[in-house]
Amino acid sequence: MSISNVQLERQLLETDAGQAVYDALIQANVDLRSVSIELVKDMLNAECRHRKMLGLSCSMATLAFAWA
Repeated sequence: MSISNVQLERQLLETDAGQAVYDALIQANVDLRSVSIELVKDMLNAECRHRKMLGLSCSMATLAFAWA
């Protein structure tokens, strides 16, 4: 199942980690339609590891509909 730009944006913007991933993709001039869900999940995991290393809390964006 593919994910639309609007759905991806909405779910990423729900959390701080998601906002950081969204910002990184936008700053890199990446077309959100070309990004795989696996890449987004990997980026979210890396962002959460980074935040935990800094002593910050992390709640990841759900991306629940992406597992269909």
